Amino acid sequence: MIEKLKSKDLEEAAEVYIKGLSMEKPEGYATLKETVNKLRKINCLVHKSKNEIDGLVTFKEDKNSITIDFICSLRLRKGIGKKLMKELISYSKRNKINIICSTVSSKDKRVIKFYDSLGFKKYGKYHKNKLLLYKIKLNL
Repeated sequence: MIEKLKSKDLEEAAEVYIKGLSMEKPEGYATLKETVNKLRKINCLVHKSKNEIDGLVTFKEDKNSITIDFICSLRLRKGIGKKLMKELISYSKRNKINIICSTVSSKDKRVIKFYDSLGFKKYGKYHKNKLLLYKIKLNL
């Protein structure tokens, strides 16, 4: 089941977010307090199995585009990420948003393959902290 993040689920979602960061290449880090505060300020869809959050996507929205901040699934290769992205695409279409953007690390081949499977295309690249990052987008 996918739903918009509720305030009662903030801490659980923050824990999922932090676990997801530890699965990235390169690994990310955030504290629980920082993440809870971030989730209060950003859009978030969560995936629940057996009433527990096991995946989420966070994003920022403006008039014509959505920028994905983070997407993760605690259970890899179970379709959770695709379900979250399909819901985000549906949300975008309902709200007449025609572009979804994100950034991926050149080192995280799993994530690049995931976005490729959804139709995202590279449109730029830059270096940050000695890391090559790709800008990607999906035109709806």
